[in-house]
Amino acid sequence: MTIRSKAIIFDDERKARLGEIELPEPAEGQVLVKTHCSGISIGTEGWIFTKRYKGTTFPLVTGYQKTGVVEEVGPRVDSAAVGDLVFLRSTQMASDIRSMWGGHTAYSIEDAQKLIAVPDGVDPMDASLLVMCAVGYHGAAEVMPIAAGELVVVIGQGLIGQYAAQVSRLRGATVIATDVIDQRLDYSAEYSADLVANPDRDDVAALVHEVKGNGADAIIDTSTNEVAINRSFEWMKQHGGRYCLQGYYPELTCLDLSTPHIKEIVFHNPTNVTDEGMRECMRMLAEDKLTVGPLITHTAAPEDAPRLYDLMLESPADCLAMVIDWRAE
Repeated sequence: MTIRSKAIIFDDERKARLGEIELPEPAEGQVLVKTHCSGISIGTEGWIFTKRYKGTTFPLVTGYQKTGVVEEVGPRVDSAAVGDLVFLRSTQMASDIRSMWGGHTAYSIEDAQKLIAVPDGVDPMDASLLVMCAVGYHGAAEVMPIAAGELVVVIGQGLIGQYAAQVSRLRGATVIATDVIDQRLDYSAEYSADLVANPDRDDVAALVHEVKGNGADAIIDTSTNEVAINRSFEWMKQHGGRYCLQGYYPELTCLDLSTPHIKEIVFHNPTNVTDEGMRECMRMLAEDKLTVGPLITHTAAPEDAPRLYDLMLESPADCLAMVIDWRAE
């Protein structure tokens, strides 16, 4: 027996639609979850939608962060119960359509041990963007990690940059956020950073050295822009600075390593998230330490969701966080 579920399907490059897939029934240790909200990762899913993410083959169902309610429990499940509100990252599929995590589906089959409980008081829509929070947390808190009293510059204020900044500030750092999109800097100034700057018109180097004479202790890049990265090496302190390449770099990136050589900069290259980091971010959401809701710029019902992917390409400056709301399905 299989379960039929609506899903957002990428049939080809720049072609998205609401369709239907098949899921297996819950096996031992698995649960069936009815989706409430699935968060779009604008970066990763944008790369996939334009076939610039390595290994992309169509048709596929993408998405890797969602919330929902447990509707059915398979044999030998004692960590989840019917009615639980949970976060999960993917679904198992029985269709020929490829699952690139398969998060954008009306229903999911998942191992119960992979679920994260959504605490009372946490909005399911906010929690559906948990991976975005946890990516920023992974770089700033687990891989580098940022220390109290440090000066951190976060390049790029998309959603990952917002959370890299928020987490760095929660760890006691002073945070300068940079972006060439003023609207994103407005969000940063209100929710994520101590200071903001647009490098197209502001002297970021002067601002950095005004805040801390010897330069930044750490820089986190989420822009994946080699011009921005090379320029930022000048902002770093002379010895022992750390640089976090937090973005996705699908093509050859030309970096001028002469300044990092002179300044003895240490590079970190985090990827993905950890289970511990996701649970810590869920705890911080429950304690109102991370801001999500005000950063959500677009929501859509499943039938309108394909349009969100077009908007990502047509109006990137207007798109910060996007969520598909499945609750009416």
